[in-house]
Amino acid sequence: MKRHRVRLRPKARAARRGTVGKAAGAGAVLAALALTMAARPWERVSLPRVGWGPLERAFSVEAVEFEGVPEGVARELEAAVGFTPGSAWSPVEAQRQSERLVERYAWIEQAAPVRSWLGKRVRFVVVPRGAVAAVTAPRRSGDGTAWLGEDGKVFSAPVGIVAGEGLPRVALAGWPEGADLAPTAALVRAVAAQQGFPAAAAAYSYDARERGWKVELADGTRILWGGTDWTGEKLSRLREVFADALPRLGPGFTADLRYFEDGRILVRP
Repeated sequence: MKRHRVRLRPKARAARRGTVGKAAGAGAVLAALALTMAARPWERVSLPRVGWGPLERAFSVEAVEFEGVPEGVARELEAAVGFTPGSAWSPVEAQRQSERLVERYAWIEQAAPVRSWLGKRVRFVVVPRGAVAAVTAPRRSGDGTAWLGEDGKVFSAPVGIVAGEGLPRVALAGWPEGADLAPTAALVRAVAAQQGFPAAAAAYSYDARERGWKVELADGTRILWGGTDWTGEKLSRLREVFADALPRLGPGFTADLRYFEDGRILVRP
């Protein structure tokens, strides 16, 4: 097979010689570094310290504030971000700290940073997670009061963080470990928004034997709800049941919805 020689133009040859020269120079530097490392262990090699230089003053932060939480919680969050007055924060540091707070504290839904470059302050606007009910023992998640979130996740929060006034209690004794509570949270929200009930829901408890929920209203009326399916249909029929049973039985009766799929709702005193 005949081979053809490729002749480079002068400019191309010069460029290639430059590339080879640079590669040879880099190789020499790496070889010298390898000899240095062999003579001096890595832990003894002192590298030059790189600082902010003239930008340190411009990027310095003198104060960090937390809006939307009590003073004691604000001090805890300040310690969590490791803030030191006068330290330099890069333009992305505030956002990075915000993400760390949301990841570390389950009760924080959002910690939006607002930076004042002239005032050298960073203010975090903290938004707690929404809750639909308070969770009673034995199911807990960390220190503080336990809550059932709007998404069905159980989380703990310091006192005064979650607006829990008027929220019902949810007892999770007997609830299967790791089971999804999102349908339960949806049920609690739907009942709370329902019109035509004689009183607000005060407590929910799970019956492991029946595999269903029991709901107790503030006036003592009890609802054997059963599973979390057919929620909209059950609420619609319950309005009719209450309108018919309350004048006859008064508050405190029991409405049994466990056989709802069979077309039956049982009412007893």
